[in-house]
Amino acid sequence: MSQAQSAQPYPPLTGQVENAAHHPLAGVSVLVTGTAISTTTNAEGTFLLPLAGPGTYTLRFDYPAHLLTDVVVTDTTRLPLRVRLFSTRPPAHPRRTRH
Repeated sequence: MSQAQSAQPYPPLTGQVENAAHHPLAGVSVLVTGTAISTTTNAEGTFLLPLAGPGTYTLRFDYPAHLLTDVVVTDTTRLPLRVRLFSTRPPAHPRRTRH
């Protein structure tokens, strides 16, 4: 086997980000902490991150008005990764009317 054949690129990390109601979130910042590797989710909430190789990585998900979320991924993490972000705003309650 030649060196070129054995040097297969490491597959990218893929996933989807959604809100608490299971709706995709577009524009979520996804950063591999401790590196310059980052991306943003597309209209379907999906992302793709190129990684250097096997190992353990911490992904940071940042989206306005949602809790900052860190997820640790390893070689055994099932892909595509599904991440749910939760709002920092209290849920809307219907207004009560007085009788």
